[in-house]
Amino acid sequence: MSDIPESEPVPQATWSEEVLASAPKVDGAWNFIVIADDAAKESAAVTSLALRKGMKAYGLFGDILPALLCGANGFGRGRSTRTVKRYAVLCIPRSGSRYLASMLNRAGLGAPQEHLREPLASVITDGKLGFVEAMEGLERFGQRNGIFGTKLISTFIIAASNEKLSVLEANIGAMVARGYQFVHLDRPLNDAVISSYIAFRLNKWHFFGELDTSTRNTLDELAFDDRAVWDEYIRFRAQKIVTDHLAQRFKVPSFPYSTVQQGAEEIIASICDRLNVKRDDLEPGSALIPVPTRRESQTYGDFEKSLEAVLASRHTEIVPRTIKELRRVAGVDERTAERLAAMAGPAK
Repeated sequence: MSDIPESEPVPQATWSEEVLASAPKVDGAWNFIVIADDAAKESAAVTSLALRKGMKAYGLFGDILPALLCGANGFGRGRSTRTVKRYAVLCIPRSGSRYLASMLNRAGLGAPQEHLREPLASVITDGKLGFVEAMEGLERFGQRNGIFGTKLISTFIIAASNEKLSVLEANIGAMVARGYQFVHLDRPLNDAVISSYIAFRLNKWHFFGELDTSTRNTLDELAFDDRAVWDEYIRFRAQKIVTDHLAQRFKVPSFPYSTVQQGAEEIIASICDRLNVKRDDLEPGSALIPVPTRRESQTYGDFEKSLEAVLASRHTEIVPRTIKELRRVAGVDERTAERLAAMAGPAK
């Protein structure tokens, strides 16, 4: 949205695509939502409009999107982030982070969720919002009990870093500088791969009650696609190498998947201790808790055995394919990719 000449009628706009299209007044004030090509242009337009008497301007990238991602209602700037306590859960997909986030919510440790995904990842890069600016926006709208918690799933933190390991390290470093405490979830790779494959085939990522007959039958009748599962394995293996590298570099406490399965009390205690908060002083949340489905069907176990057979038959391809995928998702040269793959240990 460009500057409006003083001689022109000022729109009372919100979502209109036409800059000068009229819209109804709201309580005598004019509210604008600025939609610009990038964050710099948005900021300039918001600043310009805010100088006009009786006007309030909000940027799509800087205000509206983070508010929507955090479930905030109405227009506003959010809360101050000066004293907020911060933490983040780092992991590959299907590592139990959804269950953990629910338990953290119920413990009063903010309202953690997967804020960083599309479209925010693209806004950070293509929209030039910037990673730190995006996190600051989320902190303004997503804090609860003076705490902001979020999930950093490898797929999207990599995308938000332009698929460059150097940028990813800088982004995590910037979060450390902002006072974030981290938790790294470490789920066995094959378990995560099969969980992802089944969830995608069911088009259902979490269940919050017993499986109905139709879903159970669909789960029992799923077919195992060797090629699709192989591709998923390579993708997950490369992303796990990246997240494990970050956890090592920034000395992030790592918790096995079994800790989540056992109710996550150890993780909750760790975060409370590092944030210097007492659980009894926090107002509990009421997030829904997903229920495990692995024991509901033999399909999971059967598919894990099938994956093991695929990996055994293609064992010599695992490392070369992983190195190629690392070069793609981390933007590193061959030697660095080989070093990262070697640090991951034997292919399994």
